[in-house]
Amino acid sequence: MSPDQRTVLLTGATGFIGQALLERLLSAYPGTRVVLLLRAGPHGSAEQRFAELLTKPVFGPWREGVGAVEADRIVRERVRLVAADLADGVPDLPGDIDVVVHGASVVSFDPPIDDAFRANVVGTVNLYEAVRRAGARPHIVHVSTAYVAGDRKGVVPEARLEHQVDWRRELACALDARETVERDSRRPEVLHGLRAAALREQRKAGPMAVADDTERRRADLVADRLVAYGRERARGLGWPDVYTLTKALGERAAEETAHDLPLSIVRPAIVESALRHPYPGWIDGFKMADPLILAYGRGMLRALAGIPDGIVDIVPVDLVVNAVLAAADRPPEPGGPAYYHVGSSARN
Repeated sequence: MSPDQRTVLLTGATGFIGQALLERLLSAYPGTRVVLLLRAGPHGSAEQRFAELLTKPVFGPWREGVGAVEADRIVRERVRLVAADLADGVPDLPGDIDVVVHGASVVSFDPPIDDAFRANVVGTVNLYEAVRRAGARPHIVHVSTAYVAGDRKGVVPEARLEHQVDWRRELACALDARETVERDSRRPEVLHGLRAAALREQRKAGPMAVADDTERRRADLVADRLVAYGRERARGLGWPDVYTLTKALGERAAEETAHDLPLSIVRPAIVESALRHPYPGWIDGFKMADPLILAYGRGMLRALAGIPDGIVDIVPVDLVVNAVLAAADRPPEPGGPAYYHVGSSARN
């Protein structure tokens, strides 16, 4: 991706890959402007979340290199913040966007089924439709995962996934699941059992304490049922969990929604700490393999059960960022999406 006057729309900037991408755009591409889509959080606005994001260690070397005052000036001049929750809709976007890097995603493997579909499918459709409404014709780089392949064996090519799942039908049923589960949780026999359990623990605290505990138990039941809905539906269709299922259907939604735009789909494997940039070993939070790595390093884990010929494909986050930026610089022809698998490969 050349350091020119391009405008990049970025989602998922608070995530692991998104932080590294934003830092690289600011530190290595001085002519590039960023439109940053960020939703408000439970404890602060989008602006507050962005301010907190800029204090994270990933930006440390860059801020030290240019100085705090210059870093703040660069952010003010080159980053435009747009507050938006992709699942709820996207406001009007500028029409001069050259590249879209869509990395926002649900971060759990076992979320409630409707939450997973809203984040990974609804958010994708809303974003790409908003881009089209703006009149822009950017190159869309859709960040997916290598595990969209599901529970299949053999070599999976860098190509469109082969499956017959109707993403629109699955989406409609997933969104309807909450209403179904909420309704079932209010059946008399269910409420009777929940209230009986609450009474055993809260009787001495009084009627309102019992009522509050009953409602808490009902909400927990709804959440557990929706998680089970997602897990079983994914397994029934050939994916290990609802995260990988919805990422696979998100790819299909992207292919159809952005069918006449340049589209590249990037599928990273297990993403772990940085090899070199922003500094060796940088990581944010605990990722997929981190608990095992830490336990081994501390001598708490001396053996790990596994399949002898299985491959654990771990790739440093800065190499994933490199791949995303390289893909962004090579837009395919509209209607002919490009697919990139980002991993260490079987031979490594």
